Amino acid sequence: MTRYNQTRNPEPGTRNSSLISHTLYLVLLAAYVLAGVALVPFHGDESTLLYMSRDYAYLFLDHDLNRVLYSDNPVSPTEQHLRLLNGTLPKYLFGLAWHGAGFTPADLNEQWDWSADWNYNQQTGHAPRPELLLTARWVSALLLAAGVVPMFALGWQLGGARVAYLASLYYALSPALLLNGRRAMMEGSVTLFSLLVVLAGVWVLRPLPSNLGRGSARGGWKQLLATTVLGLTAGLALVSKHTALYTVAAVFGAGGGYWCWVWLRQGFKPLAAGKPSPLKGLVMLAFSGFVGVMVFLALNPAWWRAPLTVPGVVLQLRADLLQTQVNVFGGYSGLLDQIGGFWRQVLVALPQYYEVPVWQRYIGDQIARYEASSWRGVSVGGSAVGAAVLAVMMMIGGWTLVRGRGNVAARLMVGAWALVVTPATLLLTPLEWQRYYLPVYPAVGLLAAVGVDEVIRRILNRHDAKNAKIIEMT
Repeated sequence: MTRYNQTRNPEPGTRNSSLISHTLYLVLLAAYVLAGVALVPFHGDESTLLYMSRDYAYLFLDHDLNRVLYSDNPVSPTEQHLRLLNGTLPKYLFGLAWHGAGFTPADLNEQWDWSADWNYNQQTGHAPRPELLLTARWVSALLLAAGVVPMFALGWQLGGARVAYLASLYYALSPALLLNGRRAMMEGSVTLFSLLVVLAGVWVLRPLPSNLGRGSARGGWKQLLATTVLGLTAGLALVSKHTALYTVAAVFGAGGGYWCWVWLRQGFKPLAAGKPSPLKGLVMLAFSGFVGVMVFLALNPAWWRAPLTVPGVVLQLRADLLQTQVNVFGGYSGLLDQIGGFWRQVLVALPQYYEVPVWQRYIGDQIARYEASSWRGVSVGGSAVGAAVLAVMMMIGGWTLVRGRGNVAARLMVGAWALVVTPATLLLTPLEWQRYYLPVYPAVGLLAAVGVDEVIRRILNRHDAKNAKIIEMT
């Protein structure tokens, strides 16, 4: 027996001590995420998100639904354009924060004018007041900090304490996640709820009894709660940022595929009492999807007037935005160029503070202060060599999941998530902007943590085997 075999029922005192140490670790990681909020260099999109938080005032202060409903002739074309193009949850939360802090809609800035220079925006009310900006940043940073918990939980499901500690450490120290998640933008919200979707998918994907009699009623209620949570988190992820669709599709696809596979193996025959029910699993998954759609629509009132028209409008706006960015800043020339961008922005992953080069002139002093602080994070890749090591650990981690060690539901969900979000991010990102690669970071951290754990496990097991052989010889 090696040192890795653990007792199934540890002593209560040991269990309590472990819980305290895990909690303290997570609190320290969350505190690190929050510590650098005030130092983060400014980004023009923070102005735009705060400008968009006027929707909070329209809905919850003025009770004027007509201001946010889709219209062919909107009161403000600019507001409607931004309303359809971006997620709604962050701006509602920013609005709630500035309202609670004593600000009013009159204190809000205009959106950042990217066609003008820094000085124009600062002098004409297009930049937020520092105290207003910090209020909104705290919201985003708190959401990002909360993400250490589902990251830890997913790591635990994949391989136990060591994987959980490594994965959550990668998350909390990632400079790109810290930089963008601390800003008053959508990244803190979408990162947290994407992780919660995957974790809820793990919770849902468990055998369902074919009959829910008195003896299994408690399990039935637990499953109903799990499927409801999956729907809620899926809806909240999508209203945080539309790119969460990759994660939501991966989780629902993995769950549906699993139950179809089980049903096919059983020959679509009626099941004996107590056996897993694929049909019930598919029905509950469909219920989750229904809840997710309802949450998305409830928090997107702009869609209410024309729910069949707006999706096409949104897709066109998104395509036009990306094409404009490519036209102005230059996009990738081909697959090899895309792979190079992925390598630099995901594996090397040095923080990208701006996308417009001239911004070095305006926020260079902010970047210098942030870089000199202890709160900038640590790039695990950081160089070509480090990126290569990280890539190898990811491949080992992926192979370990395929080989079958760890929680089956966690392996399936995280594996499907990584298989969807990685190629989608690599192939569909048209230009080298680091924040467009952020959805893949948590999956990278989890796979790499599993890989490192596997390497350590093999080394120590070999050491144990060598010691046992020496003992036998003596």
